[in-house]
Amino acid sequence: MMMFRSNHDNLSQAQLLTQLSMPWRSHAQLSRLSARPRQTQESFEFAVLGDAEPGRFWIFRALFNQPGVFQRQLAAIQEQAVDFSVQLGDMVSCGHAHNYVNFFRQLNEVRVTKPYLTVIGNHDRSNPHGRSHSRMYRSLFGRSNYFFDYGGVRFVTLDSSRGRLTGLQLKWLRMVLSTRLRKVVFTHMPPVVLKLWGGAAAHHLGGFERGARQFTDLMTALEVERAYMGHVHCFGVQDYKDVRYILTGGGGSPLFPSGASDKFHHYLTVSVAPSGLRERVHSLDGSSFVIPSGKVVLPS
Repeated sequence: MMMFRSNHDNLSQAQLLTQLSMPWRSHAQLSRLSARPRQTQESFEFAVLGDAEPGRFWIFRALFNQPGVFQRQLAAIQEQAVDFSVQLGDMVSCGHAHNYVNFFRQLNEVRVTKPYLTVIGNHDRSNPHGRSHSRMYRSLFGRSNYFFDYGGVRFVTLDSSRGRLTGLQLKWLRMVLSTRLRKVVFTHMPPVVLKLWGGAAAHHLGGFERGARQFTDLMTALEVERAYMGHVHCFGVQDYKDVRYILTGGGGSPLFPSGASDKFHHYLTVSVAPSGLRERVHSLDGSSFVIPSGKVVLPS
């Protein structure tokens, strides 16, 4: 550790951040993934990890945070037979340079060996809950809306970090989902129509409203198999208009009281096979369970 720090002592924070982030840019990670391709109809697995930021304010960290969870779960993923992992946003408590420096140091300390892809969350922006921009995230990782094809599946990463989807994003989403490949979508915030976070009382905190109906209609029309979402620090599953939405926000962030019943730290491994997708939920204590394939519909 001392050697790692001393090698960077003479760099400015901007130079240090540029150097630390270089290997973790999305195009670099996708290049690693493409070096070991999978054929269409070939089975493989990937991992999904939810919110990881430790809590923006000291009182939240003191009351609800369990230090080291993100690192422990990320390390556990490296032991799984997965081809890559996707982190669903909120990697840092606020999108400032010093927070990202600490985050990249964590990745290096864990010794992440699997290709690691990211989704932008509201905390990864310059201001988590107000007027903000995403310049820092994009300078470190690349585009906040992107897609890649792997093993006969089109994986789409959609930026919902502003608490909305624009018409331009929905147009782009329709374009990239108009494919004969199987389709999986990753985004940080769930659409509010799902009510996966405890109902209408938490409506304004639990997801995005603008563009939510158009988003879910598009997902159904273009036959998306799965949507994985974070933002709310809990677990939930819902089949809505023939699409399965999985809320997996237990990556290490504080487990706030949210109105949701399933609040526990966890990550997912997802098996992709010709017969379909199956998720296994891995809890922090080492136990796991498979999400049943039967239809899950919340009462209206």
